[in-house]
Amino acid sequence: MLLLCLAVFYLISSSPCASAPSWYSTGSRSARNKLLLISFDGFRWDYDRDVDTPNLDKMAQDGVKAIYVTPPFLTITSPAHFTLLTGRYIENHGVIHNMWFNTTTQEKKQYYMTQFVDSYWDNGSLPIWITAQRQGLKAGSLHFPGTAATYKGETVRVRKVEPRFYDHSNETDWRLNINKVIGEWFHQQDLDFVSLYFGEPDSAGHKYGPDSPERRKMVQQVDRTVGYIRDTIQDHGLTDQLNIIITADHGMTTVLRGGLVKEIMLSKIPGFSFKDIKFHLVDYGPAGMLLPKEGMLEKVYQALKGGHPHLHVYKKEEMPARLHYSNHPRLLPIILFADPGYVINGFLPVQFHKGEHGFDNQVTDMKPFFRAVGPDFQKNQVVGPFETVNVYPLMCHLLGINPEINDGHIDNTKHMLVPKKKAEGNNNKMSTRLQVVVGLSAVTGFLVLVFIVTTSYALCKRPKIREENSCKLKHAASEENTDMEQTIF
Repeated sequence: MLLLCLAVFYLISSSPCASAPSWYSTGSRSARNKLLLISFDGFRWDYDRDVDTPNLDKMAQDGVKAIYVTPPFLTITSPAHFTLLTGRYIENHGVIHNMWFNTTTQEKKQYYMTQFVDSYWDNGSLPIWITAQRQGLKAGSLHFPGTAATYKGETVRVRKVEPRFYDHSNETDWRLNINKVIGEWFHQQDLDFVSLYFGEPDSAGHKYGPDSPERRKMVQQVDRTVGYIRDTIQDHGLTDQLNIIITADHGMTTVLRGGLVKEIMLSKIPGFSFKDIKFHLVDYGPAGMLLPKEGMLEKVYQALKGGHPHLHVYKKEEMPARLHYSNHPRLLPIILFADPGYVINGFLPVQFHKGEHGFDNQVTDMKPFFRAVGPDFQKNQVVGPFETVNVYPLMCHLLGINPEINDGHIDNTKHMLVPKKKAEGNNNKMSTRLQVVVGLSAVTGFLVLVFIVTTSYALCKRPKIREENSCKLKHAASEENTDMEQTIF
């Protein structure tokens, strides 16, 4: 009977229906599709409107296009990219700026050197690379912000860190990096997830402005690159097993200058003095932070508030809750940000970019683009706007991993995915054959076990029957002898 129970248990557990997937497509762990996350820094949501982008258009037809996505505030590179990797708002993941700084020593590190300050990045929120690796997947990253850092003693195991003084516009290098990611990492090393970063069209937008012909030319280069990526994926036979998400960290807007506007110069605001400031982080686009000297907080705040019609001044605890930029100890007591088109200068005007970002994330020009294509995504679907904190849970779902605590939700993006029935229909031929084989194997095993149990039982019963028959014969013979004796007597 024990063997019979085991046989039934084996049959049930071997059934393909034993662990049903959720309503939307991911597949089993062994059949999970791969994922490539790509960021084109500073690609505004509408950059494909004034340039022919046949490859991006084809990607939208083959997959999903969002009208735009909303980045976190502060809308700058490192913080916004770390939100993509963690699904946390900036006040929660702690990468609050492109620059690392120390208010005691007055030390500041620019964007590139900040990439190597582990304690700045390893602040309690794990990027998706580490989560994936801890759950048995193989992850890689090329040039993506945060790639160089160590998190809880662990790094992304396959990586290429951006070199210093790197030419972000070199299309030849772009293709070499694509070949490495797709040909080596996905095809040869069988990685499950890779993040890939390109520094354009951000640089062109800063230098020449978002409405310039140089920016439009760079968008055409981006479009060619998207075509090359998809062609390379097809050449390596990965089209049906690789999902692609392409997005950006922020948008870009034109900086207003000249005699038509009054620029923001903190040193010229009446009642304000840098002598009252212990540490400042200004001259970095439209946002800044101040640490007043002891006892000077209220004086500095009152002097700056209302000091310029296009300057917004907040004590950090009074920042609008929708910005999620107040509840981290790294944030300084006074936070400044300007209206679109204006930048914040300290002593003198030292900023000369024609395009800038870092503004309120509700500003339309700060919105990035979003495209997705692959076996798990719908085709020819345009979706409404959503926040980029929701990209992380979407990626975790596609990879079949359990997410860390995050501020997004899969419900905000699940409509992009192929429903389960449709996904099963696409794989029906293979899955049906597999189910038939598994089912027949289970039934065969069950019948074999039943045969063994039955035969064993029969063999065990036979000696007992013989013994019982022998005993009956002896007993009968004994009774017969007794009867005979009684008769003679």
